[in-house]
Amino acid sequence: MTVWSPDNGISKNICVYQEENQLMERKKYKAVVFDLDGTAVNSQYNIDALQMTCISELGREATEKELQYSYGMTARNAIRYLGVADENAEHFERVWIENIMELCKNATLFDGIYEGMVKMKEAGIIVGVNTSRRSDELGELRTYIKEPFLDLCSLIVTCDLVKHPKPAPDSLDYFLQKTGLKPEELLLVGDSEFDAGCAKNAGCDFALATWGCFFPDEIEAEYKPEKPIDLVDIAFGC
Repeated sequence: MTVWSPDNGISKNICVYQEENQLMERKKYKAVVFDLDGTAVNSQYNIDALQMTCISELGREATEKELQYSYGMTARNAIRYLGVADENAEHFERVWIENIMELCKNATLFDGIYEGMVKMKEAGIIVGVNTSRRSDELGELRTYIKEPFLDLCSLIVTCDLVKHPKPAPDSLDYFLQKTGLKPEELLLVGDSEFDAGCAKNAGCDFALATWGCFFPDEIEAEYKPEKPIDLVDIAFGC
């Protein structure tokens, strides 16, 4: 016969169970979708690789504004923005990728991203990704980032799955279609005006990743959390 005592763990388990139920009941969003670079992933190495490529292939350094503004673009749009001639674009991208692969061992998540994703998923919130990367550009994230954060994601939407990249709503429309959710049930987290525009055009709320954003005062958002872990409270409506 089991005799109850304060030390047998039963009361503790009941408290944990009740706390988890309360989180599930009060969650504000059914899905939280993360941009990758500058939001979930501290990928300064991407910017450094682009600068290396500009120096070797264009014979000049990219300006700080060019590097910052192109950060949220697809690779092809960034190359166009930098003024690379169409006939040289494929070679420029190949060199850029080679430079990324040299530096990508430094890839890390921002502090609190993985822990927040875990808490959301455990509470029944769908965790996903909406990125300007192509599906063949995710390899180093799985290889070098120690936390298996992509495995927590129910759906990863890359730019090659849709016709128009961010700030068009296509990628979030795709996510909503695949999950059957309504726009008001989804929160997008991103660091750029492209992310903000995507959320607005899709009718979804937006949380600005201020920890990775170059222009936090210039981008409109429903939320501007200071730290990644603050997203947990936002997701639960705290």
